[in-house]
Amino acid sequence: MIEVSERYLVFGKNSFLKEVAIPVGDLIGEIAKEYPCTNDSTIAINLRPTAFLTGLDALIGIAVFLGGWASTKFLDEIYAAKLGPAIKGYLLPYVEKSGIDKKYSISILARKNGARGAVLICCVGSSIEEIESSERHIPAALSIAEELLNYSLDDFVYLYVIEKGKVNLEPVAFDGYESAIEGLKKMYPARLPNHIKSDYKQS
Repeated sequence: MIEVSERYLVFGKNSFLKEVAIPVGDLIGEIAKEYPCTNDSTIAINLRPTAFLTGLDALIGIAVFLGGWASTKFLDEIYAAKLGPAIKGYLLPYVEKSGIDKKYSISILARKNGARGAVLICCVGSSIEEIESSERHIPAALSIAEELLNYSLDDFVYLYVIEKGKVNLEPVAFDGYESAIEGLKKMYPARLPNHIKSDYKQS
């Protein structure tokens, strides 16, 4: 059994919210009607402004509950067939406009019915091609995550990052969705422009 939440993860500038997050959110809402979620209240998402500079420019993510860990069905019927192509279709012009010197992420927040904890799988890249390369490793990450959640005794959010064909086999544990995304942003510190670096060194 698969349940798709109407709530979704999002981080980015106002332009990203308008051009990508809002239309993607509408699509997620339509899909959620086909796969209604009975556990929406357990997903509390309230991202606050970042107090530090980050090279992660934007993130959009879907939240799902998998009964019996129906990950293959979710990936084939929902993500690969509907959500993934649509998200990348909205994200592509935004990335082209914003530049490849930044990082972008398409993410999946998965919970297993009857198990404690959740996993946040983030495909990260500087282009749509790099994100698509990361997407090919989602099945492997979900397989690893299933074993983790089967034995998890804590309500942690376990962060898996897929970038350039590599995924961390030992996830980083956070106490909530917000802190997990903050942790992801800290993995990609902003690169200061050269003139700012020079001024900093002189001071």
